[in-house]
Amino acid sequence: MNSNGCLTRSELRPLRPPRVPVAPAYSQLQRASASDEPRDADSLRLRRAAGALLLLFCLGTAVGLVHVIGISQQVLARLEAQQPSLLHQPHTQSRDVVRGTWRREGEGANILIVYSDGPHLSKLAAAVEVGVRNVLENETMSLRVRTLENASFAEDVMWADAVVLGTHVVNANVEPKMTKFLSDWSLSEDLSQKVGAVFVTSGGLSAGEELTMVNLLHSLMIFRMIIVGGERWTSAFGASAIVGEGPFEPAGQNSPETRDFPPICYPTDPDAIHDMFRDKAIGLGERVASIASQLRRARRDLLRQD
Repeated sequence: MNSNGCLTRSELRPLRPPRVPVAPAYSQLQRASASDEPRDADSLRLRRAAGALLLLFCLGTAVGLVHVIGISQQVLARLEAQQPSLLHQPHTQSRDVVRGTWRREGEGANILIVYSDGPHLSKLAAAVEVGVRNVLENETMSLRVRTLENASFAEDVMWADAVVLGTHVVNANVEPKMTKFLSDWSLSEDLSQKVGAVFVTSGGLSAGEELTMVNLLHSLMIFRMIIVGGERWTSAFGASAIVGEGPFEPAGQNSPETRDFPPICYPTDPDAIHDMFRDKAIGLGERVASIASQLRRARRDLLRQD
């Protein structure tokens, strides 16, 4: 290197050209392909086997779904054929308890039905009344049906052997008018020998319908009344009707685009209640009248023995 920092000719080295990879010989390629053939054949067989298994699985699933759909249609057809008989079964269980050779004239219990206003609640109260009349038969003087405006604790509740209260569901609770009516009851009076039951109407399936029934039953239990539920396990706390959701909502209150059920499921009468709810109310009325009549007869027999 000179004084100017430049390399001298003797210090310069010639640049080497880049190394070009040498192509493998044909014999080497032949040996490599021969060694890969068994491996490729095994993977190909595995892929074919997996594809065949997947095809069999899909075919089996399709056949199973067709079979399940066929069975479901048969079950639905049977249920539709049996639906009228299931919904309108006579409530002979409660009725036969009161009817019989031992029943004597004038032993029917005094039944009081008190409910709030409204077309749906009125129809449910009428169904409870039908059940009571099925048991009391011709003893019409033993039944009183009152609205909250016309009901009295002293004249009606104290007269009755059984009290059936009906209310709308308001914010998942008993409506204020029914609460006001219950607040007029006297705790000093003995109601422990009286039967109590309830029925309600609600706009939605999970909007406080059962909670309202239980709250109303709690109020009756404060007065030590004998609580009676419906005739079946599906109406254990009393009778209720849904009037504003699903297939129980009137057809005029929903648009065809928002319907989840066929049009035939929706009632055309805006004030109608489904036969299933009406049937439960009839069963409640029969059971209340049956048990109240038995208790009335038992008390009279005890008095006669004394």
